[in-house]
Amino acid sequence: MLEDTLTVKETAVLAEISERAVRTEIERDVVRPASRAGGHVRLPAAALYYFNLIRHLDVDLSRSDRRAVYRLLVTRRDRERDWQRVDDDLRKGLVLIRFASVREASDRCLAMYRRGRRRVRRDQRVLGGEPVFAGTRISVRHIGLLAAKMTDEDIVRHYPALTRDDVAYAKLFAAMAPGPGRPRKRLRFRRAPA
Repeated sequence: MLEDTLTVKETAVLAEISERAVRTEIERDVVRPASRAGGHVRLPAAALYYFNLIRHLDVDLSRSDRRAVYRLLVTRRDRERDWQRVDDDLRKGLVLIRFASVREASDRCLAMYRRGRRRVRRDQRVLGGEPVFAGTRISVRHIGLLAAKMTDEDIVRHYPALTRDDVAYAKLFAAMAPGPGRPRKRLRFRRAPA
């Protein structure tokens, strides 16, 4: 189940958009989560198609059109409201959206992310439980930070146990790291002594 879903943060990073944009589409009932367990929203992996497509469109679609396009992409139906799917194209009247290149790019990105996630291990005996690449003592976070300063070729040359996919995953991992500041705590109300 988790293999077929993404968190809001994963979706935002993979689609190269803000988390706020993803959450806004959920709040506006354009995008429907696959699950909402324990306050954690998970989206179908196919939601990545929608966000990549919307990011690349040169026109703004109405909320109802975005909702129809999302449902066409996620449910794989042939028709949704006035929209229809014809091969790799989405059509509404005279409007035609070519989707093949966005789908292929999304599939490549998602496959790389899944391969990278399978390569990561956590073991308390290795770097105190810090996520590392399997079979190494190389921290994923460290490579993600290095990637901001070095080229992928230089990193692979200095760390021959890593592949280009490992470096690409480390960049995504670094982008998904929680931001600075205190973690959120639930407010607890207590009655003041009288």
